[in-house]
Amino acid sequence: MANRTKKKKSLPGKKVSAQTSRAHSNKGMSAKLAWIDKKILLQAFLLIAAGLWVFWPALSGDWIWDDYLLIINNSKLRGWSGLWDIWFAAPMIDYWPLSWTVLWVEWQLWGNHPLGYHLLSLALHLGSGFLVWRILSRLGLPGGWMGGLLFVIHPLAVESVAWISEIKNTLSLPLFLLSFDAWLDAEENQKNSSYLRSVLYYLAAMLAKTSVVMLPLVLLFYGWWKRGKITRREIWRVAPFGSIALILGLVTVYFQSHGEEVDAIKMGGFFERMLGAGLALCFYLGKFLWPTELLPIYSKWVLNPPSLILILPIPLLIILMVGLWIQRKSWGRHALFGFVFFVLNLLPVLGLVKMLYLNISPVADHLVYLPMIGLIGLVVAGVGQVERKLTEAMRSVGEIVLTVVLILLTWESHLYAEKFINQETLWSYALQYNPQAYLAHNNLGYALLQAGRTVEAKEHFEQALRLKPDYAEAYYNLGTNFLQMGQPSKAMGQFEQALKFKPNYAEAHNNLGVALAQNDQVLEAANHFEQALKLNPNYVAARDNLTRLKAGRAKN
Repeated sequence: MANRTKKKKSLPGKKVSAQTSRAHSNKGMSAKLAWIDKKILLQAFLLIAAGLWVFWPALSGDWIWDDYLLIINNSKLRGWSGLWDIWFAAPMIDYWPLSWTVLWVEWQLWGNHPLGYHLLSLALHLGSGFLVWRILSRLGLPGGWMGGLLFVIHPLAVESVAWISEIKNTLSLPLFLLSFDAWLDAEENQKNSSYLRSVLYYLAAMLAKTSVVMLPLVLLFYGWWKRGKITRREIWRVAPFGSIALILGLVTVYFQSHGEEVDAIKMGGFFERMLGAGLALCFYLGKFLWPTELLPIYSKWVLNPPSLILILPIPLLIILMVGLWIQRKSWGRHALFGFVFFVLNLLPVLGLVKMLYLNISPVADHLVYLPMIGLIGLVVAGVGQVERKLTEAMRSVGEIVLTVVLILLTWESHLYAEKFINQETLWSYALQYNPQAYLAHNNLGYALLQAGRTVEAKEHFEQALRLKPDYAEAYYNLGTNFLQMGQPSKAMGQFEQALKFKPNYAEAHNNLGVALAQNDQVLEAANHFEQALKLNPNYVAARDNLTRLKAGRAKN
């Protein structure tokens, strides 16, 4: 009886123990999930805080460089007819209608106040940081958050975010990443809706900026990285991406290879282009690893005659790729994916084909905004491999070193963002390191002219013309400077020189008309105002000048 009683007592006891165990287990799981949620929230907060601190100086930045051409003086951003032209008329420079549409909406919201434009660019950049974090994590990298943070704070990203006109970059990149993320969804769930999202995101990205053109090849290479081969099914699924890339890519090539300024670009032969491409790749790689002395305009390279240092990059890159290919059965496959992502997305901007920006500089930070994500993936993967091999004590030291590096990068980016506060600050800084940059002299002169410092402005315009004697914009600005100094006779000669090198320069016709009118050459002035209006029917200043001139003649 006693034994039976014990058994009866023991059975309920066992049930209570199991329930208690499950309860403890559930509490432990809940606590773990809560810690994970808190950790993710903390990481997200740090990423946003770091981005805000880096770009805080640029948020109060003024208009710089071609912001005046693309935004301030762009009549297409003013009304509904301009919105139609953005999509269905011949583009001013390139066919990037989605980026122009965003600028059109922004103009309706903020007008000529830069803060709203800066805030949107920063928000898009932070969004890309979160997407980099997500995609690297989905690809199996445990340090995905560090990758997103590194992208947000890296000094090479500063130019794209702080320069309002580069909304093209900050808008096209998140769309590119969303397309890739939706492709990963389609791989996992095999749903047509995910695949369609991927295609539509890519179309939007290409309409924002065609620098994302290489995504179809990236998707194929991703398939090779994941499975060791590219299947026929993948090729068919990538075909719509390829069609979008081909059509919109050819449109961009057309506009980038036609026009007076593009025709003036001296590309050199095949060998010279390959030398320049190899040098540019090494330049970008070096600046990613050691991002100091970043500039809005870099010095031009002398590629002819070639020296040994110029020839070395191509064979070194080939040796690197061959080495990674040999190791493709193990770690080499992962390294190849990251490095090929970097190279593929740089190919369109390496100088192998004509590009308008090459008239100014052979390289630019904003051109590596997308490609550097491949290098960031390599860094994250490398840090993860090293961390696994370290002892607990050494791992703590490694984390301290990594934290110091990230802090230094953040500080360097913050200091560089301060240079984008206004035209004078940016171009004075650029000329410290690249005094031969004719465009920097011209832009600094323009900033000084706007401030009424005509004597200093004149010196910079003249220096720009010494460096580039056929620089129409510098002649125009020098003429405007003479007008402001009350010397219309001298101004006329400068405007005539501007028109000699750029006959369809509406602004030069208008200002030449102003100078002629001040010199009492009324008929000639009217002719130039009319010519300016023929070139640009929406040119309000020219129309007003012509109206006043005719009213004055009527009174006389």
